[in-house]
Amino acid sequence: MKITKRNRATILLFIIPALVVYVWWVVYPIIDAVYMSFFQTETLHSSHFAGLANYRRVFASALFWKSLRVSLVFILLTTILQVILGFLFGYLVYLQQPGYRIYKALLFMPTILPSVATGFIWSYIYSPSMGVLKPLMKAVGLGKYYVSPISDPKMALYAIIFAQIWAGVGTQVILFNSGFMGIPAEVIESAKLDGATGWKLVQTMIIPLSWDVIKMVIILQTIGALRSFDLVYVMTGGGPNHATEVMPMHLFVNAFQNFNLGYGNVVAVILFVMAMVLTVTMRRLMQRESLY
Repeated sequence: MKITKRNRATILLFIIPALVVYVWWVVYPIIDAVYMSFFQTETLHSSHFAGLANYRRVFASALFWKSLRVSLVFILLTTILQVILGFLFGYLVYLQQPGYRIYKALLFMPTILPSVATGFIWSYIYSPSMGVLKPLMKAVGLGKYYVSPISDPKMALYAIIFAQIWAGVGTQVILFNSGFMGIPAEVIESAKLDGATGWKLVQTMIIPLSWDVIKMVIILQTIGALRSFDLVYVMTGGGPNHATEVMPMHLFVNAFQNFNLGYGNVVAVILFVMAMVLTVTMRRLMQRESLY
C-alpha cells in the first residue's frame, strides 16, 4: 500500500498500540537489564553504582565459564540432533507411507506437554526407585551397573539433552513437513524422471528447495536452546556439581537465590548479545540464492 498524507494517520493508529506493547515488554527490559548490570544491589531498595565491577566478577568466575561451556554443548547437540531427526521424520511423513498419521501424532504428542511436565516425566524414568530404565537394564542382565543418569556428573547433561530432543523434535517434524509440502509436485516428478531417487533426490532437490525452512528451524532451535531453563531446573537444578548449569540457570541461581542482581543482569546481557551474534552469524553463513 502506498503511504500518503491521507492514510498516514490511519497507519500510525494501527502501528502505535503494537509498538507501545513491544517497547514496554521487550525494549525496556533489555535497556533496564543493561542499566542494572552496572549497579550492586544490597537489598530491594538499596543499590550503588559499581561500574564494571560486576562484569569483572562474571568474567573472573570459573562457574560462569563452566556454564558457558555447558550451554554451548547443550545448544550444539540439541540443534544438530533435532534438525537431523526432524528432517528425517518430516520427510517420512511427507512420503505418506502406510500408517504415517499414527507416527506423526506420536512424534508430535510430547510437544504439547509443558517443559515442567516433561522434566517430571523424565526424572521419574531415570529414577532408580520408581523409573522404568533400571528394570529394563535388569531385564537384560545389566541392573547392577545402573546409575541414575541425572545423578552422574558425566551423564546428567546428556540425559537432559535426550529429554529435550524427545520433547521438541515433533515441532521440527511439523515445520519440515510443511516446508516439504510447499515444494511443487511437478518439480519432484521431473527430477524422478531424470533419475533422481532416494538420497540423490533428497540431496539435489529436497534440501535445496526447502533451504529457507531448514535455516529457520536451525535459528529457532539454536535460540530456543540458548534460553533453556525450566527443563534443567526441574530435572537437576543445575547439578550435580554444576554439570548441567546452563547460562539461564546460572543467571537464576545468582540473581534470585544468591541475590546478586547486578551479576545476574550481566549474565542476562551476555545471553542477549550471544543470541544476537548467533542469529546474525547463522543468517549470513546460511545465505544462498533461491533455486526457483
